[in-house]
Amino acid sequence: GVYFQDSSIPQLNIRLHHLYVMSVNEVKLRKAEIEFEVRGTGHAGSRTFAIGDEDHTLGNCLRHVLIQNQKVAFAGYSVPHPSEPIVHLRVQTAKGSVSAGSGSGNSSSSRRRRRSADEDEMDVDEEGGDRMTAVDALKEACQTLSDQCDFVLGAVEEALPEVKEDRERIEKLALTRGHDDDEDEEDTMMSEELIRRNRNP
Repeated sequence: GVYFQDSSIPQLNIRLHHLYVMSVNEVKLRKAEIEFEVRGTGHAGSRTFAIGDEDHTLGNCLRHVLIQNQKVAFAGYSVPHPSEPIVHLRVQTAKGSVSAGSGSGNSSSSRRRRRSADEDEMDVDEEGGDRMTAVDALKEACQTLSDQCDFVLGAVEEALPEVKEDRERIEKLALTRGHDDDEDEEDTMMSEELIRRNRNP
């Protein structure tokens, strides 16, 4: 079978028999070992995000949205190797990136994290400057990118009705994916059984 991966729908492999044909040099990448992972220590305003089953498409889009945000001091991405279906996204937020209304305070308690690492919306570093967390910056960028995609898709579907028809057809194929996977598993088991029988007549 032939698989088509749509980066706008994470980890969605859709079987298309007639709509898509692989080129001679194209290969199907193996599935990533991790789906999503946050890496890094120290201040929560600096983290690296490992995103599985994605490539330059999502990495460059998120980087572009992040660097447009004045709360972000640095954003970059890399794909470790072409054969590895994973993208690394590095985010570092700027000092003072949390609104003044949050208040930094001058007491010693303001130098501690205000919430646990899991729920942290902002940290106050040792120098007293408020910084947005890298996780919150990524969430904001993902929402912005999603809104932009919805706007563009809506405009295209309004101008070209056939695009909407194609999208609806692909969504229907996605719903039948589970059924196709079950059939593939049965076919594989039958093939293995036939091989065993031929080896041991």
